[in-house]
Amino acid sequence: MSNTTENWSNNWNSSTNPSKQRKYRDNAPLHVKDKLVSANLDHELREELGTRNLKVRTGDRVKVMRGDEKGAEGIVNNIDRENTRIYVDGIEVERQDGSKSQKPLRPSNVQLVALNVEDIGRIEKFNVDDIESIQVDNEEMEEALEEDEENEMMQQMQKGGDSGAHEQFEEDEDEDSEEESEDTEESTSESDYDDIVGGTIGDGKDELQSMDNPDYQAALEAEKEGKNRKTFVDWLESQMEE
Repeated sequence: MSNTTENWSNNWNSSTNPSKQRKYRDNAPLHVKDKLVSANLDHELREELGTRNLKVRTGDRVKVMRGDEKGAEGIVNNIDRENTRIYVDGIEVERQDGSKSQKPLRPSNVQLVALNVEDIGRIEKFNVDDIESIQVDNEEMEEALEEDEENEMMQQMQKGGDSGAHEQFEEDEDEDSEEESEDTEESTSESDYDDIVGGTIGDGKDELQSMDNPDYQAALEAEKEGKNRKTFVDWLESQMEE
């Protein structure tokens, strides 16, 4: 019990300390991490469902909103809930030996643009009138998921079926991608500006000012898409002018 309290506390989610926010996400139990694998909806989905966020599922179509891959779209073909990362078909990184592997993405850096509604219960509570307008193209989804299975089988065959080596490959890839975006992730508290501006104005100001290199533009966009409070918007704009 004491170890759980030392390593993780639910109260850290509302802390203005960026390090506690990171500890909250990194050390959270699986049932909490499952909720963290969620993303913002684009405007059309928001209007149809009446909500801003939804858990990401394999088969969903997403658009990358931040980072080197900004603007890219694809089907989510794998989800690592333990490390709160998602993998999108077609978004890859090249290793030093010339091989390629899918790039792990943070759910907070993507936006849902179409949903996998094979399980209709996923959207029942939203009383959606036009399901076809929000669902991903079934043919595109099946093709992306099948391609992921084929790629995984090829990698295992190339490594002689050594699952341990395959896991090491994925760990090395995660480390490479983390190093590439280390400065951005640390300075922006994992770019989760929706959470930062989601609380009170005072808490939001304190957390932004505690960062080494806050992205006030990202915070401004998140605020305008969310609560759009004039006082906070004016303050964010003044920080950008300094």
